[in-house]
Amino acid sequence: MIQPRTTPKTIAIADPRWFGHHPTYFKEFTASLLRLGHRVIALCRQPEELEPAARATCDELEIDFATTICIAPLDDPGRAYMFPKRLDHDPLSTLVRWRCLRRALDNAESKSGWHADLVFFPWLDSYLRFQPSKSLPSLILGRPWAGLYFRNHHFETHGSKLISFAKGDRGLKSAHCRAVGVLDDRFSEHMRERSGQTIIPFPDITDETDPTELSPFAQQLIRQANGRKIIGMISLEQRKGFITMLRIAEAVAGREDWYFVAAGTYCPDTCSPEERSFVERIDRLANREGKLDNVHLQLPGERIADGAEYNSLIKSFDLIYAAYEGFRGSSNALTKAAVFEKPVLATRGECVGDRVEHFGLGLTIDEGDATAGESAIRQILAGTEIPQPRFDDYRSLHNRDQLDRVFAEIVATV
Repeated sequence: MIQPRTTPKTIAIADPRWFGHHPTYFKEFTASLLRLGHRVIALCRQPEELEPAARATCDELEIDFATTICIAPLDDPGRAYMFPKRLDHDPLSTLVRWRCLRRALDNAESKSGWHADLVFFPWLDSYLRFQPSKSLPSLILGRPWAGLYFRNHHFETHGSKLISFAKGDRGLKSAHCRAVGVLDDRFSEHMRERSGQTIIPFPDITDETDPTELSPFAQQLIRQANGRKIIGMISLEQRKGFITMLRIAEAVAGREDWYFVAAGTYCPDTCSPEERSFVERIDRLANREGKLDNVHLQLPGERIADGAEYNSLIKSFDLIYAAYEGFRGSSNALTKAAVFEKPVLATRGECVGDRVEHFGLGLTIDEGDATAGESAIRQILAGTEIPQPRFDDYRSLHNRDQLDRVFAEIVATV
């Protein structure tokens, strides 16, 4: 592990979102900075959920919570003012977001008596979108900052000026920007050339808690599977490919000893009307008519918090379904797979598919191809014609030691 700095810094972490991967990353980033010996001002949407995790980290490190971390709420517009309701960014909302950040930071600094040496954004994208000027961060925040840029795939090509404006890439040229992190580092050189910034590959970290016993929900699923192999996924968004997974489940019903688990919150807004009708039909067949007994699908579902509860489900799966659709980025589903040594079915190409193939984590198929998905599941579960998985190699690149190394490099810039 990286050794703590002899001169501690005060680092503010600010994220306007608290769903999906956001809580996990925020908690892990906070813990990393604490391990490195720094003080943290944590600005987030759910301080009450962060605090127990932060206290547990302080206890583990034998450091004083009160003198090491200040947790405070962060307001956010959460929507676009100028554009249709489906969009959550526009130039005005970005301006308001920066002002909300400055107000929250001022309040936290006043409360703690500390001054943040650096502000880190675990989800930099929302602070860049439609940014009207590269000077905006300097004018409003007025101090060094860095962040993790998720949706960086337009850097693959030179792209249009319109896309660059919408993404807010001019903000990367801010005089106060110290570094930009990326999970998908395939386009780092183009980002470096166009932004002039240091681009740092980040590990796709996850909560690695190994539950001492499976959760009641995981035990329930194992009972329902009744000896059948479990193919599962968590969080039901269209981009996760869960529609295709349900199509496979319906196609193999009665002829394969497989049990499909679609767990977590259902997000119908991400689906087309036809897809929503299909999901409702599967729900009816499985839960009301009793005609489909190889699927677990409970609508609208509930959020499954990362940690012991989430990992219990992962441990109960025989195969992790990660065949995303219309998605180009990294996914810590692969880190979960490596930690708990579970094979993966992924979509061919892009970041996830490339990593699955490179590290032998499972098999890949063309996007949305249910027939190929069925065949690949059969191969994976039978253990035929599949590569030798390099779980250890993947874990070595995406773990807390690597996260500490990255944050040490970022903090060293101030």
